[in-house]
Amino acid sequence: MKRLILTPLVFLAVITSCKKDIPLSEAIIGKWNVISRTQVTYNSSVKKDSYTVYLKDNEETYEFASSGTGIYYENGDVYGLFSWTLSGNTVTIIGFTSTWNITIDNDILEWTYSLTDDTDPTISYDFIYSAKKSS
Repeated sequence: MKRLILTPLVFLAVITSCKKDIPLSEAIIGKWNVISRTQVTYNSSVKKDSYTVYLKDNEETYEFASSGTGIYYENGDVYGLFSWTLSGNTVTIIGFTSTWNITIDNDILEWTYSLTDDTDPTISYDFIYSAKKSS
């Protein structure tokens, strides 16, 4: 008798604990507080330096709306507006002229992008951001 009661309860627990995969286009919608920024510096493709800055809550926030628009906040104040498009896992930010490769795992958004130094093309940078969803 105990076995008959326990089996449906275990089955129900397994079903309710499984999360549905949300498309990236839906998962990105909301406010994201940046928790860290990492910069990696390369000289002729050889890693020379890396450092990470950890930010306070609301120090840098990005808000993505389903309409393809967004707001950039610094210390809780509106600092800029942007438009965005998503193709696969690449977000193009219009207004900051930037293209990010993104991943979202639960409530953590990570994005990366690379730049080449304007004055010395042998120097390049990788930027890695982590943000936590706040709404």
